[in-house]
Amino acid sequence: MLINIQQKDLAESLQLVSRAIPSKTPLSELEGVLLTGDGEKLSLFATNLEMGLKTELDIEHKAGSVVLPGKIVEIIRRLPGETVVLKVNTENFLTEITSGTAEFQVFGLNAADYPSFPAFSSECSIRFSVKSEDLRRVLKQTIFSVSQEDLSPAFTGILFTLSEKDLQLASSDTFRLAVTSCPVKNRGEKGSFLVPARTLQEVIRVFPASEEEIQVAVLQNQLLLNCNNIYFSSRLLTEKYPDVKRVIPQKFVGRAVVETAAMLQAIERAAILSAGENNIVSFTIADNIMHVRASSKYGIIQEKIPVALEGEEVKVSLNSRFVLDMLRIVEGNNCVLELTGSDSPVIIRDNLHQDYLYLVLPIKL
Repeated sequence: MLINIQQKDLAESLQLVSRAIPSKTPLSELEGVLLTGDGEKLSLFATNLEMGLKTELDIEHKAGSVVLPGKIVEIIRRLPGETVVLKVNTENFLTEITSGTAEFQVFGLNAADYPSFPAFSSECSIRFSVKSEDLRRVLKQTIFSVSQEDLSPAFTGILFTLSEKDLQLASSDTFRLAVTSCPVKNRGEKGSFLVPARTLQEVIRVFPASEEEIQVAVLQNQLLLNCNNIYFSSRLLTEKYPDVKRVIPQKFVGRAVVETAAMLQAIERAAILSAGENNIVSFTIADNIMHVRASSKYGIIQEKIPVALEGEEVKVSLNSRFVLDMLRIVEGNNCVLELTGSDSPVIIRDNLHQDYLYLVLPIKL
């Protein structure tokens, strides 16, 4: 294998796939990056067996393959020349790397021992496409409300539900629930699958915020994504997810519209003095005013925010962190609060994305 490539291109590609290199693993080959070339296209792939990332570069080279240790990412990034030459000894996989005045010899491994990236094929049970910016948005709207506790594995994932026209995402840690959706291009397929939130964090990082289409497929127990020579795979969770529709209230005693920035800033201030591990902040909504109050051994804060209220007065205490998590990703100028009564769940909506629902359970004092 012999490659002559721009240092910048190789460094960027290695940086992308290196996100899937495990920090600890008993399998030595997984500590590196698989480079595979057919003479015209160079593929770089890394996996931790839960998640995989692959990218491809169009470049003429002498075909071959090798697994290079994770140190290759830093080596290539720091090379002094504009171009890099990699020469792999096919007998022992010793790889010579030269660039400018620098010359490295890196001990590679046999690529035959490295897992392969699952391919899009006719065997995929589900296939559709979605705009990259739409997928990133719905992930940001749900990913923060998953459980951080492995005791309930289903709640560490995000539930994807595909219909003929849209894709719905739902997440919960049992104290709150986020549900949203986005349009898709679909051949009429339907289905649902549960994806670990920790792998989906990388989807937000590696795919661009653009109108580019991401191709999506489910192959056995794997989710596959592909857009502009970036390939992503994630294992699926097998746990059963509860029916989220059952916990969403259908009747409300009031509805309040409030400026997003005003509510966010007021709760951030109140959170400074919120009490206990539940970060308790109390809200009283009446006479077109939202009273925000928090107290602890350090002091008391009270603040008033104007709202447009329709319906009954409501008093409720919430975890301020839960509310702030949602408000910080709201894109609309206003939020809509759907009120179910004192000491009852509160639903918060982004006025720019009305299909986005965020439910927070109250803290009973």
